Order: sequence, then structure tokens, then C-alpha cells
Amino acid sequence: MGEYAYYHGERVKIGTCEDMLYLRWDQRHLVTKSETPLFDEKVLAQIRFRFPWPEEDNIEPGGFRDPFRALRLDYEQPKDMDHGSLQFHGTGGYLVNLPCPEANPIINGYGGRLITIGKNGYEGPAQLIGQAWRGGRLVGIAQCNGCRYPYRLEDGYEEAAAVAIRSAADRDNPEGHRNRLHEIADRLLAGYSVKATA
Repeated sequence: MGEYAYYHGERVKIGTCEDMLYLRWDQRHLVTKSETPLFDEKVLAQIRFRFPWPEEDNIEPGGFRDPFRALRLDYEQPKDMDHGSLQFHGTGGYLVNLPCPEANPIINGYGGRLITIGKNGYEGPAQLIGQAWRGGRLVGIAQCNGCRYPYRLEDGYEEAAAVAIRSAADRDNPEGHRNRLHEIADRLLAGYSVKATA
């Protein structure tokens, strides 16, 4: 279900269900007549906003082109996080649901045989996907690359994510890309200092 609001008198799409894919946290005050109450504490406890990617600073609400933009996070995900399952398919119409390989790469298969899930074209364990207002502060939101379950970057994982982004920046990247990644890490951590009422 699409979520809409008005920006400069025009109706624009700002999200889908609980994901405000076309609206950043810092843009909430720019839209009016939102179908989603963007300042209501109960609603804010459920929705997620687009991450403030540096090169998108001049894009207006509703104008973002890649709604599912994300940044690879090469770090160890929280051990106690919930994971879902993945559906794999084979030719001839075969489907199988398996536990998320990020939770456990070895699972018990049919007949007690162990199944090891390999990696080919692996995109890393997680992605930075957005921000959300949780517990009176603005936190980063990541998602597992296996099962796509979103989770909060808290309890030190926000710092681990920032370190992973900075490490990626410092590995063989041109200076402009390196600076962009460092700015993303800065913005991730800066969100945690936002403690004003929503």
C-alpha cells in the first residue's frame, strides 16, 4: 500500500506501508496532508525513513529514484537477532524454504544429512537501509542480506557498522568515493545524537 503526502501542493508518494522510501527523516516537516502521521509517536515507533545519502541532499520528498538503495555492511550482525527464511527454486517448479544462511550456514536437511549453503557472488552479511525513531532517538536501520529482515543498529552495532563503512572507504577507493563513505559513517553516528521529541 502506497503512502502519500503533499509537497508544494502536489501529491507525492513518500513510502510503502511502514517504509518511507521516498522521504528522509529530516524532510518530514516539508510535506503536508500526509496519510501517515509523521510526527505521531505511535506511528514513528513503526515506520522507517530513507537514509540521508550525501549525494541526495538536493532531492526533494517523493523524488528519489532508487527506493531500495542500500550500502553493504561487512560486519558481524547481532547474534541474538531474529532471522527469517529464504525461498530457493529449481527448474521444473520446485521451491524450498530454508533458514537464513546468515543465521546458520549449515542446516539439518532431509534424512538427517547436513546441508551447507555456499556463497557465489556474495553481497555481504547486511546492508544499511535507513533510519527510524526508536526509544527517543534516531537510529540506523540495517537489514540482513540473507532473509532481508530489518533491525536496529544499537548496542554498539551502530559503531561496528560505522567502522565497517570506514574500513570499506579506506580500501582501494578513489578519494571522492572514500570521502563519501566517511560522510555516510558520520551521518549514521550523528543520528544517535538526535534526541529532540519527534
